[in-house]
Amino acid sequence: MTFVLLKKWVRRLVLILLAIGIAGLFFYGSYEGYLRRHTIDVLASLDEPVATVDGEELVLRDLGFYILFEERKVEEEAEVYNAKRTKDFWNIHTNGFFLQAQAKEAVLQLAIHDRIFYRAAQEAGLVLTSEEKERLENARTDFWADLYDEQLERIPGTFETVNETMKEIALAEKYQFRLAKALDTTYAGLNWGGYDYEQMLKNEHKVKVNKRIWRRVVLGDITLTHDDVSYINAFDEK
Repeated sequence: MTFVLLKKWVRRLVLILLAIGIAGLFFYGSYEGYLRRHTIDVLASLDEPVATVDGEELVLRDLGFYILFEERKVEEEAEVYNAKRTKDFWNIHTNGFFLQAQAKEAVLQLAIHDRIFYRAAQEAGLVLTSEEKERLENARTDFWADLYDEQLERIPGTFETVNETMKEIALAEKYQFRLAKALDTTYAGLNWGGYDYEQMLKNEHKVKVNKRIWRRVVLGDITLTHDDVSYINAFDEK
């Protein structure tokens, strides 16, 4: 009698485990489908607005350089972490944040920071000297040479738009050095995340992020392709 009961119990356990396995596969497939339906195709949506900075729209195309740079930088670190499954590194959770979300935030905030300083440089009439132009060309050469081959085929924009952004960044940096001197503060204090910049941003500028678009952007899968599904993405943001 005991043996019969044991067989029934084992059979019931097997059925339960089988049901859990089927449910897990269903959930995985459903969630993967959810991700794919709700993730924006950045390369096909380059004119979508992601933020407004002092009344001026920033579209995904304006973030092209930052996306290329950040995805290359993180992917290089990911190859050191686990060359066979680099997506594992993107999904690391540390200090209360997912690395992918941190990298994504850096892309947008750096673009906002540089647009503010670039417009200020224009208003101040700043231009690049011959020496600064030469440094810019060297930086461009190094940047394009360092990208992965796949990235060169998946540029969020064009070579021209990315090169233009790099010129704007050079002017923004030039203005930042001038402003740091005028305010008797450090250049680092005016970087994104720096105290002086954060105070200036809060008191002198108006920035609004278009969450409808930005929350659907998944950094790491724009200029790169990973076989694994990413479970860490913008629609975790509330």
